[in-house]
Amino acid sequence: MNKAFFMPYDPNHPGFLCAQVEYGSLGGAEMDKLQKDIDFETDKGNNAVAVWYKPKTKAPFLQSLNTGQIYIRGHGMPGFKSIEGGRGGERIDFDVVVDRLIASGLPKTFSGKIKLFNCHSAESGAPGSDPECVGPPFARQVADELYSRGYKHCTFFGYVGSIDSFAKDGSEGKHHYIRKNVLGKQTEVARASDGRIQFRPTVKMRTPNIFQRLFG
Repeated sequence: MNKAFFMPYDPNHPGFLCAQVEYGSLGGAEMDKLQKDIDFETDKGNNAVAVWYKPKTKAPFLQSLNTGQIYIRGHGMPGFKSIEGGRGGERIDFDVVVDRLIASGLPKTFSGKIKLFNCHSAESGAPGSDPECVGPPFARQVADELYSRGYKHCTFFGYVGSIDSFAKDGSEGKHHYIRKNVLGKQTEVARASDGRIQFRPTVKMRTPNIFQRLFG
């Protein structure tokens, strides 16, 4: 299976170095980090490729995808409209993520899975929390935005809880796990896939103009 790890961060942004440090890229610091997940997928027989956004540039691997899986990477919070490219890095709103995914060449015929592989991407914001974190789940916002732009054949998924950025050893072997802070220690709760939720796009119905029908 083809899998793309999509990194939607602008290389011209001052915070791009944070994404490089967090995930690694050619020419960046600690480039082996994202490679851990690529190797993990390769060991399972999948073809995984890291796709870093480049302005005005199509990514051939992304252009070639008709099916498979796309993992959008970055830090997230419940009900937040953005993800962050590494701690202190560029914060990107859901519609900009969609802009950059489309600009990178994803065809509208793509019928695979788009996974918002970000902490809390399946969670709404809690009332009374940070005003920026009281919206719908990030996965919901991305699903609705992509669908509205003609991507009607793919499926969308978000995640609950704080998930491992990279595959780690745990009780069920090497996987991505959900973690919870227990007495100051990040404790394994379940596999990330156990907290994966599908989001079906909200289809907005066009309201007929009754006045036009009556008097047009």
